[in-house]
Amino acid sequence: MRKFFDLQVLSLLLACAVTTSASVSAAEEEALESQEPPLSLSWVVEEATSRNPDIRASLSRWEASQEAIDGAKSLDDPRLGFQLRNAKSPVQVEDGWQRYRRMGSVSQKIPFPGKLRLRGEIASDNSEMSKKDWEETIRIITALAKTAYYDLHYINKAIDINEGNRELLENFAKTAETRYRVGEAPQRDILAAQVELAKIINDLQVLGEEKRTAETRINTLLNRDPEAPLGRPEDYTPHKLTVNLEDVEALAVKSRPELKKFNLAVKRNKSVHKLAKKDLYFPDPEVGLHYMQSDSVADSWRSQVGINVPWIWGKHRAKVRETRKSVKAAQADYQAVQNAVLFEVKDFWIKTINAQSTAKIFSENVIPLAEQSLKAALAEYKTGKIDFLTLIDSERTLLDAQLEYHKAITAFETNLAELERAVGIPLTQDGF
Repeated sequence: MRKFFDLQVLSLLLACAVTTSASVSAAEEEALESQEPPLSLSWVVEEATSRNPDIRASLSRWEASQEAIDGAKSLDDPRLGFQLRNAKSPVQVEDGWQRYRRMGSVSQKIPFPGKLRLRGEIASDNSEMSKKDWEETIRIITALAKTAYYDLHYINKAIDINEGNRELLENFAKTAETRYRVGEAPQRDILAAQVELAKIINDLQVLGEEKRTAETRINTLLNRDPEAPLGRPEDYTPHKLTVNLEDVEALAVKSRPELKKFNLAVKRNKSVHKLAKKDLYFPDPEVGLHYMQSDSVADSWRSQVGINVPWIWGKHRAKVRETRKSVKAAQADYQAVQNAVLFEVKDFWIKTINAQSTAKIFSENVIPLAEQSLKAALAEYKTGKIDFLTLIDSERTLLDAQLEYHKAITAFETNLAELERAVGIPLTQDGF
């Protein structure tokens, strides 16, 4: 029995040592973190939208597509030619240059009226589609940045809550020890308190690793060194979602960049179809001018006009059929994307509303009741009306309620960020 008691005491000492070590480690980490300025959501979003490589790549592709518009509206290159007649060799000019006839020519293909305009419209639509890709990328990265920020904020809150409960359990352990010394409580109360402390210490260690992962995620989105230090996220007042489902669905159809892109694809493919029909039915004239110089006769000029003949082979007819089907495909793609967008909007709207309701229930009902229950349990334990395990259950209930509240707040904000991405525009007054 004595040996068993010594082992129990040893376990208590080890648990206390681990607790002290964890406290020092947490204090050092907090001191290092306090050297950095507070981390604000607006800064994270602004840095992400200005530094993220995916956004930069999308922007460069859009800028490149703008340069293609002028090229599409330009004429084909003119053709220049030079000929020698009566030369014995096609690559060598022998003596008697003056006996050769020297001929120069220039020609230009001129598209049938309306074709250059259509080509310009197609290139312009392609450029606008690239712009919508850029805008969609901004919305995606913004949502990812907000989600990463709120996840890091939740982890910090969870650490704070667990630290507070660790201190609370330490006080419980002291109370249990005092009552044990006077014979009012069994030894298992002290051991139960130490077990709960060990669990919280383990939770704090896990949260510390998750915190580093969350910080790395933010740094990656901001195109920074993954190990670059970040300050503690600022506390924020949760947003409120006041728009109804019908409003956000209408906004999504009107504002979502991806939907605009597929609508532009329909317009572009219609222009491509019109151009294919023009290429089939209307040939492109080509005008040329020739000049011949010879010592034996007077210099002479010759003009020339020609057209291509697009009706003989089936290439252009096949192109018309192909582009007609492309228009139908683009229209079907637009409808499919619109259906997917409306599903996304409804899904995230429901998740956001549910998280908002959950957070309200925990803040207004569950947490206050859990706090009252813990106070009553502590008073009853001190007077011996309840056992220590009942007190621990009350502490766990409060801990879980506090964590669930912050989980709900985080779920609300992250789902709201995804809802804004699905709609295509901010839904809050501050834009963040």
